[in-house]
Amino acid sequence: MRTRLEGLGSRMLDLLVPRVEASAAEAICWCRQCVQGGSSSGCAATGHRWYRKQRCEGGGWVFDRCANCSPGSVFCI
Repeated sequence: MRTRLEGLGSRMLDLLVPRVEASAAEAICWCRQCVQGGSSSGCAATGHRWYRKQRCEGGGWVFDRCANCSPGSVFCI
């Protein structure tokens, strides 16, 4: 009975959540930098600080999210 229920659950999961092949080589790496904006720049709740992000391979920076961070700090994941 348990095996049957597990099989049913597995099939339901396959229907609801598409499978994705993942590998470390395909993972997207992003670098984030904390930015301090002016009083009209938005993110007032975080003292007008936010992260901008850029792909590790390079390219342009884009807004990521408001954050309580140290301006100028950078990290990549």
